[in-house]
Amino acid sequence: MMYRYKLIEFQGNAYLADLDYHRLLPVDELVRDVFERFESDAEEIVSDLAEKYAESEIRNCLHYLHWPQVQSFSRALEAPPLKIFAPRLRSTHGDLRWNTLGASVAHIELLKALSKYATIHVTQEFEEMENMILTPFNIREKSSVSRMIKENYDGVLLWYLDEFEMMSVLNYLHVPVVLPIYAARGDNGRITNGMMRWYASMRSFDAFMTLTQPTIDLYSTFIHDTSLFHIVPCGVDTEFFQPENKGQAKQKVAELLDRPEITEKPIVGYISRFQVEKGASVFMDVARLMPEVFFLAAGPIEESYRYDFPENFLHIGKHPREELPILYNACDLFCFPSIACSEEFGLVVLEAMACGTVPVVSSYDGPKYVVKDAGVVVPAMLYDRDMTGLGGGILAENFAEVIAELLQDDSGRHKLAEKARQRALELTWDNSAKCLLRVFQELNAKKRLARQRARMPIGFGLNENVGGSVKPKAMIINAIYEGNTPLTGTLYDTSVEEGIALSLLQNHSLHEIEVILSYLLEDNEAVEEQLDRLKGFMRALF
Repeated sequence: MMYRYKLIEFQGNAYLADLDYHRLLPVDELVRDVFERFESDAEEIVSDLAEKYAESEIRNCLHYLHWPQVQSFSRALEAPPLKIFAPRLRSTHGDLRWNTLGASVAHIELLKALSKYATIHVTQEFEEMENMILTPFNIREKSSVSRMIKENYDGVLLWYLDEFEMMSVLNYLHVPVVLPIYAARGDNGRITNGMMRWYASMRSFDAFMTLTQPTIDLYSTFIHDTSLFHIVPCGVDTEFFQPENKGQAKQKVAELLDRPEITEKPIVGYISRFQVEKGASVFMDVARLMPEVFFLAAGPIEESYRYDFPENFLHIGKHPREELPILYNACDLFCFPSIACSEEFGLVVLEAMACGTVPVVSSYDGPKYVVKDAGVVVPAMLYDRDMTGLGGGILAENFAEVIAELLQDDSGRHKLAEKARQRALELTWDNSAKCLLRVFQELNAKKRLARQRARMPIGFGLNENVGGSVKPKAMIINAIYEGNTPLTGTLYDTSVEEGIALSLLQNHSLHEIEVILSYLLEDNEAVEEQLDRLKGFMRALF
């Protein structure tokens, strides 16, 4: 087995030869002193150099060199973990403790879980920075982009769909790029159009990270190559979100809110942004239909708007994340009547399930996938296109009927609560991170098979048939080098559409060519056939 680093000297300067990434790294005196002691374990090195350097500097150096806890000359250095770049071009959230934007929470938790298996280079500071390296980055500065490209990352994990500036570096960054899809459609078509822009730019070893299968089903109606989509579901911290005694949880919440009636009635909870697309108005209507039940809502709310809350309804505003487990546990049922087009998953539903609270959700893609048979899915009327961010309609009466049945069936509700907890144990952040890690490994394998752009001359002309008709044609002109013919002839006739596609392959991706063929042929089956022919042809070439 080969050592990752080798210390060498050249023209009076010291360098570490990085044998994994095939580069020379200039080193300072600290790195040299550390590396010269590689026969010692980490603690011995820290002790030996304590008088010369600060302990934090020594440990950072050991971390950079991926130093094992016990290291000897006879043992080869272990291969480093994957090195992932996770840039964020603009910040859309503040303190995670008060963050209620599911996509931001999900992405941050995923990065934290992924950092156990890979080194993550981030562009903004996290509360827990273990195995994360703060790397300043400005997409508008050429020097910054150049440094990023030279880092030899094993992958790039973007944040959001609308960071289109990163498209400009795809031609120079020969590493897999993964784009998470936290909203599959909505915003008056903006999200779908953005997805199409990314699809046309992506290479064979890039990918979309989707949270559920329905997203792939949706986009299979627009595009031919769904192999770019990889499912990496969200997760939940099942130690932080775990079941507690409901009676005690209700007592705690009653004291926290100074509302003693909370302990006297069944509680139906709702934790999300209090907005129309999240089903806030439906939740209020359900409360109006069930005056004998207490309805508790938490999350950001437009304070300037006057809400007509029923007497059995309490909105408690935003609460920090450390208080969410007790709120989930105090609820007998968790109601999530979201009809948002952007409801790709439903993270709050999974958090409630981890606390052993039975969910009642609308039959929308994300929450329906999360719940499966561990709760109740209420049928919704789904739209084929969004209306101002709404993906469908739902009846409060249907939710009220389901909630009434569950509250009257203690045995059935307790069985569903156990199922909910078991379902949550399947969807942990650790499992999500491992799933994403496999995606990056698969993409890097694809990258090794990626070919350079085809370079072959294509000619166009007219061809007279036996009947006297003249039709346009394209010709593949076989180049002959020193008598060696790569193909068996010198000229090959083909269709004009195929000739155009082969010409475009020299500077464009198959996904971009798919757009051109869709315009020229206007027949999805013909487009798919042409693309399959092109793929097979390109795979056969040297």
